[in-house]
Parts: sequence; C-alpha cells; structure tokens
Amino acid sequence: MKLNNKTINTILFLISLFFIVFIASYYVGREHNIYYWDSNGYWRFWQQFGANLLADPAGAISRLVSSIKNDDYNLLPVAITSVFYIAGGETRLVYVLSLSIMYLLPVALLFSLLLNKLSEENSAYWKVITLVLPATLVAFWAPTLRGYPDICGLIFVIYAVVYSSKTDLSGKLDIRKAIVLGAILWAPFLLRRWYAYTIVSLYISLPILNYYLYKVNGHSFNRIFKIAVFFFISGVSSAILSVLLQWNLLKRVVTTDYSFIYSAYKSSVEASFYNVLHDIGLYLLPLFLLSICLSIFGRKRKQDYLVIFSAFNLAFSFFIFTRTQSPGLHHCLPFALWVLIVSAFGLQFILLKLSKNAYKLTFVALISATCLIINQQSLFNKGENWATNYLPTKYLPMRVDNYNNYLLLSSDIQSMLHGNDKLTVLSSSSVLNDNMLNTLSNLRLSKFIAGMSQVDLRDELNVPSLMSKYFIVADPIQTHLIASGQQVITIPAEELLRNEGIGKAFRKVGEGYPLDQGVTAYIYERTRPFTHDEMMSFISKYYVSYPQWKGVYDTGLFIPFVTGSISLGDVWGKLSIEDDGTIYAHPGETRPTTISWTLNGVKALAISSVTNTCEGADGVDVTITDQSGHEISTHVENNHSATIDIVKFNNTPISMSIGKHGNPSCDSIKIVGQK
Repeated sequence: MKLNNKTINTILFLISLFFIVFIASYYVGREHNIYYWDSNGYWRFWQQFGANLLADPAGAISRLVSSIKNDDYNLLPVAITSVFYIAGGETRLVYVLSLSIMYLLPVALLFSLLLNKLSEENSAYWKVITLVLPATLVAFWAPTLRGYPDICGLIFVIYAVVYSSKTDLSGKLDIRKAIVLGAILWAPFLLRRWYAYTIVSLYISLPILNYYLYKVNGHSFNRIFKIAVFFFISGVSSAILSVLLQWNLLKRVVTTDYSFIYSAYKSSVEASFYNVLHDIGLYLLPLFLLSICLSIFGRKRKQDYLVIFSAFNLAFSFFIFTRTQSPGLHHCLPFALWVLIVSAFGLQFILLKLSKNAYKLTFVALISATCLIINQQSLFNKGENWATNYLPTKYLPMRVDNYNNYLLLSSDIQSMLHGNDKLTVLSSSSVLNDNMLNTLSNLRLSKFIAGMSQVDLRDELNVPSLMSKYFIVADPIQTHLIASGQQVITIPAEELLRNEGIGKAFRKVGEGYPLDQGVTAYIYERTRPFTHDEMMSFISKYYVSYPQWKGVYDTGLFIPFVTGSISLGDVWGKLSIEDDGTIYAHPGETRPTTISWTLNGVKALAISSVTNTCEGADGVDVTITDQSGHEISTHVENNHSATIDIVKFNNTPISMSIGKHGNPSCDSIKIVGQK
C-alpha cells in the first residue's frame, strides 16, 4: 500500500514526538539533583513564572513585559512553555520536556521543511533523513537536556530562511512581508541576546540567497536594488521593535564592552574552533566537505545556493562571535545548524546514486541507526573507544561521585545557619558551587547564600560576601575558568585553606566532605572581625592584576565595615553594605543597631532616610562615641537627611549607634562616606 504525503508526514511527526519524549525522560531520570548556573537558572525562572501566572496572571504578564524591556536574558523563553507547568507541575522532567517538545521538535520539523523546499529530491527516503538528522543531533540535544532554552531561537532562524525564500523579493515591493521578516529576524534576539551575531550574518546573506535562488538571465542591478530596499525595511522593522520593547537592554549593549568583561571566557580562535568542531562532531566533516565541493564546482541548483549560504553563515558568525568570547555549549546551536544543513546534502548525493528502492531503504535504515548510536554514545555512554574523538563531545546526565556526601554537606550547613547568618561558597566548578548547593537543599539555602563574585572583570570583588559567618572552601580550589580570571575565588580560598591573612579569622568545622573528582569541601566559621592589616593585605593582592581597583575597595567605608564589630538591634535590626559602598541600616525595637569601627580618610557621613510614605514615622537617632567619651548625635527626620562631620574621629576607634526616635516605623537609613 502506497502512503500519501500527509500520512507519511503524520507518521514521521508521531515517531519524532515519541523519540523526543523518550530521550528527555530517560536522561532526566538518570540525573542527581545538582543543577546549577545556566542548567538551573531558567528552570527556576520557569517555576517562578508558572507559579505567578497561576496566582496572579496580570502581575506575571507585567513582570514578563518588564523583563523583556530590561533583562539581558528575559523570561519569554520560559513564559512560552509555562503551559507545561500549569498542566504538569514544577519538576525538572516537566521543564525539560517543555523545552524538548516546544522548541527542539519544531526545529527538527522546520529543518526538514527547509531542506525539502530547497531540494530537487522529495522522496520519502529524503524526508526521513532530513528529520532523523536534527532529531538526533547531539549539538541540539545537549543544551536542551541541560535546561538551556536557547534552541528556541533556531525556530526563527530557520523560518526566516524559509519565509524569505518563498518568493522572488525583487518584484513588487511588499512592505507587509518586509515588516514580517523583520519581526522574524528580531525574534531570536528577543529570546536570547547572543543571537545578535547570527542575525547580523543573516541580514548580509539572506538578500544574496534570494537573489541567486531566483536569478534566471544574468545579473541585474535593478533586482539587487529592490532586494536591498526590501531588507532595509526589514532591518528598520527589527530595529524599531528592539527600541520599542528592549530599549534599556539596547542601551546596555551599546555601552558595554563585552569583550572586556567576558575576557575570562575568551580563548584563542583555534581553541574555539576546536571546541565547536568537537561539540558538533567530526563524523560530519567528510559529508560537509563533500557537499561544499559539489556545490562550488557542480551545477548551481537551489540546494547548492543553500549550502554556500549556510557555509558563509557558519564562517562569518563564528568570526564575529569569537571577537567577544569563546562559544559555549548553547552558543554552538546556530553553528551546528549550518553544519548539519551542508552535511545533509552530502548524504543526499549518496542517496541519489542508489538506483533501487531496496538500496535506498537500506541506506536510510543505516543512517538512522548510525544517528541513534551516536546520540546514545554522546549522551548516555561513559565509555571511551576508538570512535570517541570523532563523535560529539559527551554531555552525560548530571551526576557526581559521593553524592551522599553532597547531601550531608548540604544538611550540615543548613543546621548551622540561623536568623541573619550568611554563607559564602568559595568554589565555582562543576564539582561544587553555591548554586549547586542551593539546589541540593531544595532552595532552603536561598536566604542564607551570599552571592560571591566568580569572574574578576565581570563581577569585580563582592566585599559584602566576605562578611558571611560561614564559608565553604573546596580543596583543591575549584574554578570553572582559568584561575587568573577568577582571583575573587582563588585568593580568599587560599588564605582560608592556609590559615593566612583573613583566614586567621576562621576556624575549620569538622573533618571535611570528600566529593567528586578527589575534591574535599571544608566548612569554616568566622570567629572574629578581620583586622585592618589583614584586609589591606588581602585587598592589595588584587592590585597586581587589577591596578584600576586601587582606591575603590581600600577607601571609603568598605574596610571599616568588614573590620568592624556589629551588633544588630532586636527584631528589626539591620546593617549591610552594598557593592557601591553604601551602608543600609535599621534600628531595633528595644535596642539600637551598633558598629564599632575605625574610619580612615572619611571626613563626613551623609545619612539619609530611605524614602517612604509611612504615617507616624519619626526618623532615627544616630550617635557617634569615641573611647574618651566624646560624642556627636544627630536626628535624621523621616524622608530627610543629615551630615555628620567626623574629621576629629579619624583613625580613632569609635562606636556608631542607630536607634529609633520614638517608634521604629520605616526607620531604614543609608549611610555614605564622604572623603
């Protein structure tokens, strides 16, 4: 019985859906609960957005709009998949299924549609190949299974090629179509900011592709001009949409030197090329080269132009991307797309050389089996063999040795933390990091973890995190980038492990926790404030690599704050310092919040009431006293400010008391040191 195209397409769709659900379910089922960073972040966004959508739909939508306008990586990718949260709950499996079904499956279907549209071969055998290739490609699966939603952008990248290739754009100008294409090309940037490189490449290459797809009789400058006008309108449309909906993000993109702040993520072009090549897999290289040669030197058909178009986008987008940083796992998605398009036509060449249906069926079965084996080897098989170097890089389910010790570490530190205690984790690798530890606690550590900086030039030094009562340090010291780019981790970790410098203010708790890859984690408790000399010695170590930091952390209120002795008022008491050196404070209910410290080079303290609309709020009383009994007092009225001249208290131990005036209503103040 001969099946019609509709039946064949339905069968292929159902098989693909079943396969995708199976792979996602099996992979997540083999993982430990150790998700962190990008593999964890959007899962948490998805959970929060889904819960908010159920509890307060209007508020959730408002938050989504604000996120699109302001955030580098907004909530839209998970907002689209939130229907799965509503239907299936918040588990990791449901989240990964939502990405796989709503993003990876459409990418596979659109890939097949594109290759069948721009190909002279439309047999069922070719349709199977064009669906099996993307549905099993490890470079598509790896980021998706790790919880990255980035594959969502490929839907619009592929559709932009399909949409712009439907008709000859050098005919009568269709403004509506130009605007629609502009929206399609803007969508990947809307979903994930880093797709900007791919969009730039497409705006260069799509007009050329359309010109050659419909070129009949020689070159025509008139056609070139009309196509250029069409894509100019599309580009303006993309820009207008970005300005209207992502203005704050655009300002940040324009004013930020990403190449500088991501320098720790940057390696040589050769290393980047090597990583991308192996993430995709060397096994595709012979087919890729065969297809390139056939397209360049053979007769020019639509598929040949698509191959050359894909090769250009691969090379150009890789070139401009690596000017900023080395591609990560998710950044390889568009590169993998272009490689797969080119390689697929190498398979088509072989398929067309087979004369009998039996040979073609055997060939398709062999290709399908090979794709499944490669998928299994790279996603599930720990073993190494002669073929490993030719297959995609392994991205196995997230598991660790000594998992019970991870659970014990999480449980023990939770039992130690109480009230306003804070925890800093001086480790940032796949073996241990603060995000992983929080996941292990089922987010119970969220309110205790102080966000330690991880990358020097991106995060700079987070002084407040040094005030934590408890620290966890990994030995050997763990970083996920080159150690010289993560001295915000390595310098304090070394001082604690060696009991030197600021490490002298700590005591080790317990015997340590053997973790994965021979790493041991230790808990340290801070037993006293740091001394001035300890902090100055600690800060000065950074000036060797970052002389521009001098005068930032060793002046103002940073050093006095971290070397001071703090006593919080009861019930409402608060005293904390922000990254910019501003101190926020609140008195207690029956006793003041106090800090004993020594101020150096600070001429005055500017104290302001944090703006509020509380009725009956009567401000706070601030008193400064030295060891000789000299005292200065001031009253900071609600929504007003005051300045205290402290020149005479410089280099002298003093105590500053922040107490309520009559009642503690809205008594939050901020304190800024003036030089």
